[in-house]
Amino acid sequence: MSILHKLKYLAPSHRRAVERDMREELESLAVIAQSQEERGELGNLTRAAEEARAVWTWTWLEQLCGDIRYASRTMRHSPGFTVAALLSLALAIGANTAIFSLMNAILLRTLPVSHPESLVVLSALSQGGRADNFGYQDYLTVRNGNRAFSGVLAASSQARIDVGTGAETEVALRKVVSDNYFSVLGVQPSIGRVFSKEDEGIQVAVVGNRFWERSLAGSPSVIGKQIDLDGSPFTVVGVAPPEFLGETVGEAPDIWVTLSSTPASRKDLPGFTWLNLMGRLKPGVQARQARTDLSLLAPRLRDSVSQGGFIDRIAVETGDRGGSGLRDSFSDPLHIVMAVVAVVLLIACANLAGLQLARAATRQREIATRLALGAGRGRIVRQLMTESVLLALLGGMLGLMFAVWSERFLLSLVAGVGRVITLDLRPDMHVLEFTGVISIAAGVLFGLAPALQAVPQCAGAGLNLRAPASRGRRWGSKDWLIAMQVALSLLLLIVGGLFIRTIRNLKTQDVGFNPANVLSVQIGSQREYQPNWASVILPLLRRTEAIPGVHAASVSFNEILAGDNSGVSGIKFDGYPPTRETQRANANWVGPNYFETSGIPMLEGREFSPADNSTAQKVAIINQTMARHYFGNRPAVGRRFEFNEGQYEIVGVAKDAKYVDLRESTVRFVYFAALQNNSAIHSLEVRTTGSPLAYAGAVRGAVREIDPLIRIGEIATLEKRVDRQLAREFLVADIAGFFSGLTLLLVSIGIYGTLAYTVARRTNEIGIRMALGAQASAVLRVILRDVLRVLVLGLAAGVAAALAVGQLVASLLFGLKPTDLSTIALAVLVLSAATLAAGYIPARRASRVDPATALRFE
Repeated sequence: MSILHKLKYLAPSHRRAVERDMREELESLAVIAQSQEERGELGNLTRAAEEARAVWTWTWLEQLCGDIRYASRTMRHSPGFTVAALLSLALAIGANTAIFSLMNAILLRTLPVSHPESLVVLSALSQGGRADNFGYQDYLTVRNGNRAFSGVLAASSQARIDVGTGAETEVALRKVVSDNYFSVLGVQPSIGRVFSKEDEGIQVAVVGNRFWERSLAGSPSVIGKQIDLDGSPFTVVGVAPPEFLGETVGEAPDIWVTLSSTPASRKDLPGFTWLNLMGRLKPGVQARQARTDLSLLAPRLRDSVSQGGFIDRIAVETGDRGGSGLRDSFSDPLHIVMAVVAVVLLIACANLAGLQLARAATRQREIATRLALGAGRGRIVRQLMTESVLLALLGGMLGLMFAVWSERFLLSLVAGVGRVITLDLRPDMHVLEFTGVISIAAGVLFGLAPALQAVPQCAGAGLNLRAPASRGRRWGSKDWLIAMQVALSLLLLIVGGLFIRTIRNLKTQDVGFNPANVLSVQIGSQREYQPNWASVILPLLRRTEAIPGVHAASVSFNEILAGDNSGVSGIKFDGYPPTRETQRANANWVGPNYFETSGIPMLEGREFSPADNSTAQKVAIINQTMARHYFGNRPAVGRRFEFNEGQYEIVGVAKDAKYVDLRESTVRFVYFAALQNNSAIHSLEVRTTGSPLAYAGAVRGAVREIDPLIRIGEIATLEKRVDRQLAREFLVADIAGFFSGLTLLLVSIGIYGTLAYTVARRTNEIGIRMALGAQASAVLRVILRDVLRVLVLGLAAGVAAALAVGQLVASLLFGLKPTDLSTIALAVLVLSAATLAAGYIPARRASRVDPATALRFE
């Protein structure tokens, strides 16, 4: 039979004609061979038709199409079950797809560049293993002195700038990069050109595709036009391709400019480490060879230990997925969240398997009839599995829509409060393949056992019209499914509880400062303009404090909990040997009234005043950890130390605080007076009597009034910055908490539905018990005893699972252990109450059965 003829058979009109002719031929054959048919040699007409049909078409394809049509009719005839199953699957599969999309964007997706497998990320490592950036001279040394790379690029972090594209001015994200940035990555522009060595000393820019379409009307004529960046004209030479968002995951610069546009006095500042480096390996060179090459080069870096800096060595890591702090911060949380939503899918599958088992009992006569007509057991199992897989695939399609819809919510969880993160969460082939695979796997998982159990060994058993007699209460598939649901639900409740308590512990811990009613304003200079900060600070503070409702104001070099950290080395105290460890401390440069403004209590002495200027005695304030380290319980005020060839007097001791991260341990910390050092200022802190954001406009006006060339960046409250630090914890706690509640509901519904079915099947047994004198309370106890058996098994398995996986989440907890008894006990109590409530309703209904009515089932 030709392929064309078999394909033609699939057409309904042609198939009906062929079926009619084949039927007539078989009926004639049946008359002639009636004797053989009675002996079973020919078989019935249905089976003969199936064998004949195999000649005319691909049997498996026709049967699959028939199974799909039959499954569709079955789902239409059971709308309640279909809707409930689809919603359950859509939520479970959609959650898995959404989290996988996030993992794909942050952890798995490779850069859309040429040959990303040959890219590596370079990191400067200090003695303690902390990774840091490189200075400009370090970049030049690595670029010119290596033998392992065909090219090394440098890129700053993205920063907000004011962009003028004509009459309009807007805030955009700019990244400063080396002139070989695009060529090393292998990125070709969609229009125009990229940077080249000839651009040295010329102010040129490449704009991102989104910015080009949003702010430049997507016009090709923009090439060669000028745009204003922070008051300076730049010529647009190219537009990046749409798929390229940069070399760092989570960032999406609007504009790239070259390093030559940065003033030499700024980019070449000693100790100023601000560049991320990536290299492209030469053909045939491996990463380990590059590490060896850079180990020989490291002592020549200006910021290396041998030159008085901090760099001990240069780390080389694969760069095909780009560089990203997001990957380091969210790798563990995303794996945990992925495990959480996988458990949700297992619970949904167990729930649907239980419903399928109950539903299969109502279809036993249908299945037995099909067996009696000649259908094989394997054929019926395949039909039932087709229904399950089709249901799962439809749920997967809805789940994919749910995943796309939840994109913004997931991005807000990753970014935290007030931070901008750009990730491409649109489904790609990896996401579509993942959704398809887990949908089919879910269909097999919840459909196979019910399908096997639904098909009896003989047709007669299913055709028995009498209700089945009770054989006593024994453990069955439904019991194991309920126990599994209880165990998995308890695991999620415990994990969710641990992370909710972690967030509470982090937010209620003593951070050492009072974040309430504090407004933090990022300020800085514009390009070549460098104000004399010592002469700007006092007028700015006086003008800000004159705003009605402002209690106090101060300035600082590093903002509190903004991720910025500075340190000093070379501090020398009398009586301490000058080792590298004893001479280092974290540091900040702050203005007068800084401690009053930020709410950091002074434990000894005083804080800085306007009199602590460049003509006064050098002074410093240390934290209590530093005071305890050097002086024990002795007073620290009045003591002196040597730093940078100067003598500093300690005038105060401040309480320990959280400076960079809420989880950080206490470190030695020293504050210097900004007025004495003409230090650059990056933050203006304002303590208000009312809502801080209500004063943002007045504070912005005060800054511009003092110096219109000072650039104003992000304005946020200190409380929001604290919340931003909890982005990882909120991601896990919100998702685990939401799905813990959802699975609690699913388990309750599943237990109720399964028990209601079980009680209905045991109606005759209950009627006999009550006819023999059993009390309603005794029947109630019998039913609830079965519920308790399943519940206890599930709780025991759930607690054991929680203890087993506890160490996987231990690193993300704060202030408690994975074995926290109060969290486990509360989860057990909540789940037990929900389970017993779900089981009580069918049990109570069973205890009120009329014995006469029940006995009619016999």
